[in-house]
Amino acid sequence: MLSKPKFPLLLLSFFISLGASGQHHNVAEIPTDSIQVRDIKDVFTHGETEGHIRNYFMATYNQGELSDHYANAIGARLGFHSAPYKGFRFGLAGLFTYNAFSSDLAEPDYKSGKLPRYELELFDIEEAENKADLDRLDELYLEYHTKHIKATIGRFSFTSPLINPQDGRMKPYSVQGISLEIPVKQNGRFSLAWLDHFSPRSTVSWYQAGESIGIYPVGVDENGRQTGYKSQVQTTGIAVAGFQWQKTGLLKSETWNYWIENVSNTTYTKLILEVKPKFRLGAEGLFQTQVGNGGNLEPALAYFPDQQQWLAGGKIAFEPSNWHFSANYLHLGAEGRFLFPREFGREQFFVTTPRGRLEGLGNSDALAVKARKDIIPKLSAEAAITKTWLPAYHDFQFNKYGATSYWNGLIDLNYKPEFEPLNGLSFRLLYIARLSPDTKLPLEKRFYNTNFHHFNFVTQLTF
Repeated sequence: MLSKPKFPLLLLSFFISLGASGQHHNVAEIPTDSIQVRDIKDVFTHGETEGHIRNYFMATYNQGELSDHYANAIGARLGFHSAPYKGFRFGLAGLFTYNAFSSDLAEPDYKSGKLPRYELELFDIEEAENKADLDRLDELYLEYHTKHIKATIGRFSFTSPLINPQDGRMKPYSVQGISLEIPVKQNGRFSLAWLDHFSPRSTVSWYQAGESIGIYPVGVDENGRQTGYKSQVQTTGIAVAGFQWQKTGLLKSETWNYWIENVSNTTYTKLILEVKPKFRLGAEGLFQTQVGNGGNLEPALAYFPDQQQWLAGGKIAFEPSNWHFSANYLHLGAEGRFLFPREFGREQFFVTTPRGRLEGLGNSDALAVKARKDIIPKLSAEAAITKTWLPAYHDFQFNKYGATSYWNGLIDLNYKPEFEPLNGLSFRLLYIARLSPDTKLPLEKRFYNTNFHHFNFVTQLTF
């Protein structure tokens, strides 16, 4: 399961000679040799230390006889980035988590037979009884950076619409590989990456690309049979290419392509246009198709079937001073199911809200109305209402995980005290209600699926 990094020597030499980075930092944000480094001691003494301490309380109230759960996780992340020397620097970061207290997360619900979904994600989804051995080396990389190019090799964070850290629990998604980032004049950025190992959120180990697919729930195939691709996907990794461009305040666009060797190819593009001051229009689209045999010669063990799938979305936004209003819509085509490994990150579409995924669905629609207000400089509030129209839970052709249509309500409060002695402290209160008033879903299938109330309170000290 746990594997050591392997990089072909020629490929490694090629990328180091070019330089690159697919990390979430902007090229212009990272200084190059801004501090004079005279010897190896200066590399460390002029380096930067950063991190956070986080306490996360979570609770979910499920419908009727279904069990309710709660958990409180406490943990910390500590990272170090050396001072740059002739364009080179290295970084490392690790984190740990402890289960301070919780309901019995290893006890399946007696009606559904399933474990508590969200609370368990604070710790280790592969070992529900693990309460303390929850440490992980998140970053360990060598970086080369000039004003023309940035290169990273090792373990690092990577941000894009489908592969991203999504640090919304105690551990983010992390990746290992090689990445390249090239600025294009002042308004554009070109990114390339080859990623061959992953450590999914809510896990503690690192996995080869194919081995990682199936760690999260696998759902059913188009005929309603339990899929068998867990630990059976045959791929060497994923190649990512992206181009982002912005014309000052008026137009922003980005296009990304994700080629999972022997599995699938997915292309995503997004465009946001300011049609007049404070009014914006957005459009997005995605198309994907099978590559090779979809992950395995045996169709029952393949991750991506022989299909072509697409989705299209749009948004209208009004952004007066300290406010943001938007109406967002997404349609998933009826040619198949939108499939992208959940272990790599979380899709970021216009309609996306916390605890809401559309992966595994086809022939579906979603509408999300969002509002955000900056009440004071350090206090913001966001609210959203989402309505989805999904195929029947037993329509396996378009419904991989047995989801049902729902209304979703969200309130998200974020506060950073202005009082100077509390500098670095932040609080977040997140409440989500998911309801399906007319659902015909059997009660045991509603467990963490619909008709629940979900509470989160996060306290974090960032340094």
